[in-house]
Amino acid sequence: MSSDADEPIEGNWYELPSGEIFTVVTVDEEEGMVEIQYDDDRLEELELETWEDLGADPIDPPEQWTGGYGTFDDEDDLDIEPSEIEEE
Repeated sequence: MSSDADEPIEGNWYELPSGEIFTVVTVDEEEGMVEIQYDDDRLEELELETWEDLGADPIDPPEQWTGGYGTFDDEDDLDIEPSEIEEE
C-alpha cells in the first residue's frame, strides 16, 4: 500500500535516480495514467502502476525552467509567420 507522499501530484516536480527532472502535468486516476514533462519539454505518459517503480523524489521547481505545457494554448499565436512580424 502506498502513502499519499508516493502519489504523483499535478504541478509538483520530481527527480529520477538518473538525474532527470520533470513535472507532473496531469494525473488521470480514472484512466490510470500520469502525464509528465521533462525539463527539456519532452512529454511522456506513464501508467499509474509504474509510478512507484520510477523512484522519483519530490524536488523544488527549477529556477531556470521556461518550458510550458500551457505555453501553446492560444493557437492563433502559432499561425504567425516570421515575415508577418513588423520591425520597428
